[in-house]
Amino acid sequence: MKLIALLAIGLMAVMSPGATLAQEAAAHEMTRQRFEEYLRLFNAGDERFAQFYANDVVFHHAPMFGVLKGRQAIVDFYKNIRLQVSEEVTPHVVVVDNRQGLMAAELSTRLVALRDGVAMPSGNLKRGDMIMTEGTVYYTLENGLISTIRGSRSGAQKVPAGSAAR
Repeated sequence: MKLIALLAIGLMAVMSPGATLAQEAAAHEMTRQRFEEYLRLFNAGDERFAQFYANDVVFHHAPMFGVLKGRQAIVDFYKNIRLQVSEEVTPHVVVVDNRQGLMAAELSTRLVALRDGVAMPSGNLKRGDMIMTEGTVYYTLENGLISTIRGSRSGAQKVPAGSAAR
């Protein structure tokens, strides 16, 4: 009886490979939920955010910070940045096209200087100064992992420490 049950299970698996392939493909797709998990880890400073990157990911973080190549380069960059500023990224509109390997996300970013003299594209920050930006980040995807990151900023607001505009 056990042998018949095992054969039946095996036969069902062979007869419906599409379901298995579809499930496997879905496990390797980017979704809004996976992107939000990536940002949750990123915002928490949890280096596991890098698991969402392809090994050879390229982050075009120019002009001030240049191009970062590979998971470890991005992790190291943010490890250093987090000594200088706290950063919180909030997603708004997120569009994912796994078939084309593309994703775009409208994001808000809030940076707060943790010390004086933090050099940023908008100028040096003093401890407690905050920068709030809005922008769109464009990603290319390979097998559900982020392989390229490019962004554009549509605005930045600097709020001095102690300002009522916080």
